[in-house]
Amino acid sequence: MEMLKKLREKNPELKIFSVTDPEFAPYGRILNIGDVSELANAMEGTIMPETGNTYRANDEKLISLDAVSKIRRVAFGMMPVEAGYCNGHGFTMNAMEYHKCSEVNFSTTGCVLILALPCQLHDGYLDSNEAVAFYLPPMTVVEVFPLVMHYAPCRTQENGFNCLVVLEDGVNGALDAVNTKAADEEKLLWAVGKWLTAHVDSKNAANGAFPGITGPNWALNI
Repeated sequence: MEMLKKLREKNPELKIFSVTDPEFAPYGRILNIGDVSELANAMEGTIMPETGNTYRANDEKLISLDAVSKIRRVAFGMMPVEAGYCNGHGFTMNAMEYHKCSEVNFSTTGCVLILALPCQLHDGYLDSNEAVAFYLPPMTVVEVFPLVMHYAPCRTQENGFNCLVVLEDGVNGALDAVNTKAADEEKLLWAVGKWLTAHVDSKNAANGAFPGITGPNWALNI
């Protein structure tokens, strides 16, 4: 795969695989939901910011698609879901979050997901050297398993990335209060159904997120 080869050459210190490689198995799986052309058309119509990233938890056009109904069935067992997107130009790790439900992603541009396993998180702390990057090729639907750590995708081209985000309904909603001084896992609770630890050198940590990630704050070169 030409893109994967290019990414590996430009990022020799970062472990990079494809979601089609067997190394992805502990982190997630590819979903076969049939025709994704309607989903692709809808994603092409989502908002791309001029700089940075934008996240929308629920988009009316996406949630009404047959493809999202299929995702709801095969990945969430018909639990209520939200379907939105994360689009933008981000390329840095910055933080890692997890949910206690799966997250389904799909991109028409392709992107890179930086992931880590639950067993690599120790009382909120993570060595970023244990994280692994996975290239998500265009037109591929993946399920990222519950508790697997991830954050916003990284772009693989200058004009940015788009990425579908399907989660159980209500995840990422605002909390009444955040307490990073709390005991145990509660100190990572950053939004509804979202536990987050930030790289010590990131804006996330400066903005009050629990500063639990050490090691390189990976930045993807393209």
